[in-house]
Amino acid sequence: MVDRCHERSLLIAATRAILEEKVSPDLEALTSRPLDWDWILRRAETERLGAVLHVVLSPLGIPAPMRNRLRATWVKGRRQYLLGVQQLSGVHSVFEREGVPVIPLRGPALAELLYRDPGLRPFTDLDLLIPEKHLPRALPLLAALGYRHMEAGLPLPHELAWRHAASFTAEDPDTLPIDLHWGVVDYPGIAPAAPINHQELWDRAVRVEGPGSIRWGLCPEDLLIYLALHWAVHHALSGLIWQLDLALLILRHGQALDWDAVSERAVRWRVRSALFFALQEVLKHFEVPVPPWVLARLRAAGVRHALLDWLRHRGEERLERLDYLFPFLVMDKGSDLLRAFASAAVPPASWLRCRYGKVSAFGAYLAHYARLGQVCARTVRAGLGRAR
Repeated sequence: MVDRCHERSLLIAATRAILEEKVSPDLEALTSRPLDWDWILRRAETERLGAVLHVVLSPLGIPAPMRNRLRATWVKGRRQYLLGVQQLSGVHSVFEREGVPVIPLRGPALAELLYRDPGLRPFTDLDLLIPEKHLPRALPLLAALGYRHMEAGLPLPHELAWRHAASFTAEDPDTLPIDLHWGVVDYPGIAPAAPINHQELWDRAVRVEGPGSIRWGLCPEDLLIYLALHWAVHHALSGLIWQLDLALLILRHGQALDWDAVSERAVRWRVRSALFFALQEVLKHFEVPVPPWVLARLRAAGVRHALLDWLRHRGEERLERLDYLFPFLVMDKGSDLLRAFASAAVPPASWLRCRYGKVSAFGAYLAHYARLGQVCARTVRAGLGRAR
């Protein structure tokens, strides 16, 4: 296995430079070494760090072909941000006019909130949170705006009945897809979601000045939990850009963050493990001010958590291929884990028919077990194989 120590160190140091608003001597020294720039660019694309590398590394005399490719990524990010602002403002104004409250979860709103240059935080869709009771009104509004459900994903009736989000797209290639959320996290398959009280999120929501207008946003403590949970469940704690989001949020609010409320909600919502490992990883790379007592309160023991801690040190590329396993490992309670495995092994026939669209339960079960076998094989190969 090729040692990528210097290349990984460069990515981390460049990301830290955004947080600290200065280039460290270590980063300058790294750019003068022989480096595999093709690998760096591939990782930058995977981790959405191209614009960050352009801003930080271009003044340091990196090879011209690399500088030009990174600049192209930065220009694309700026264009994407401006288009995203325009699109978000249009959808937001229609929803609010029709009495459907909206909280943008990431996208241009998060980029504007946390980054000095919002173009540094790329996004591939617009994630919008609405109260579940407003779904019957929101779906026709999206249809009237020209969005249709993404047929390449799960069937819409399945998502409405069993999940907490659905994806919609428009015909215009410049129009970003919309992920409409009525819950803040979806575990894979039919694993039980965390018992998050979403009405609490809306009760604590704050009015923030975002791109184009003033809109609702999660309060800082809820946003911190959401970003950590999203990173752990949907990205297997892999990727520096999600760590940077968390680090910037913690640094932005500093001592004003109510850490007691953060830890109390994480324990009550049974997302303690996800938050613990996310904060631990951010501390390792960015050294942001997280009180030690918070980690002590969130820390959990057991075989699953030891396995997760071991996997975290096996390389980012391997973590990305363990995306189906990680959500189970970060479940707080063993009972949740057992129910998740049981529901995946023997799901109800109604879930199967809704998920696979088969007329007979037998055909639906066959399709499910074929897919489950593929997922298990992929996970085993990722866990046992060597990271490339």
